[in-house]
Amino acid sequence: MENKDIIMTIAVILGPIAAVQIQKWLEQSRSKTERKLKIFKTLMSTRATRVSIEHVQSLNMIDIEFIDKGYEKVVAAWRNYHDHLSNGDTKSTTWMEKNDDLFIELLFEMGKTLGYQFDKVMLRRTAYSPIAHGDIEFDQQTIRRGLATILSGNAAFPVFFTNNNDTNEDTPEN
Repeated sequence: MENKDIIMTIAVILGPIAAVQIQKWLEQSRSKTERKLKIFKTLMSTRATRVSIEHVQSLNMIDIEFIDKGYEKVVAAWRNYHDHLSNGDTKSTTWMEKNDDLFIELLFEMGKTLGYQFDKVMLRRTAYSPIAHGDIEFDQQTIRRGLATILSGNAAFPVFFTNNNDTNEDTPEN
C-alpha cells in the first residue's frame, strides 16, 4: 500500500467523524448563545417589572450562562447589581437611583457582548409599562400585606355594622 492510499483511507474514516464533531460543537455554541439571548431579552422585556418571576429567574441564570471567557464585564456588572440588591435601604431615593444605574449597566454590558448597540439612555427611558399594571401590582401588594398581617395575628379583620333602615316602616316590637 502506498502513502497516498493510507492517507485516503484515513481521510475516508476520519472525515465523517470530524464532520459530526464539528456539527456538535456548532450546535453547542449556538445553544449557548441562544440561552444568553433569552436571558437578555427577558431582562429587557421585564425591565419595567423587576419583581416579576421571569425577571428574577433570568438574573439568577447570569452566573451560569455568562461564565464563559469574554463575558467578564457582564458577570462583574451582575455581581455589583446583586450586591446592591442584597444590601441597603430599599426605600431610600439614593438606593433606588443607584439600583437603576447598576441595572442599566448590566443591560448595557450584556447587550454589548451580544452584539446590540443600545446606549444607556435608551435602556433607561424606553421601557413601557401601563399605569394600570402599576396600579394592579400596588393593589396586589396592599392586599397581600393586609392579609399577611391578619393571618399572622398582628391585626384583626375589620368588621363594620351599619343600619340601612332608612325607610319609615315600623319594625315589629317584641
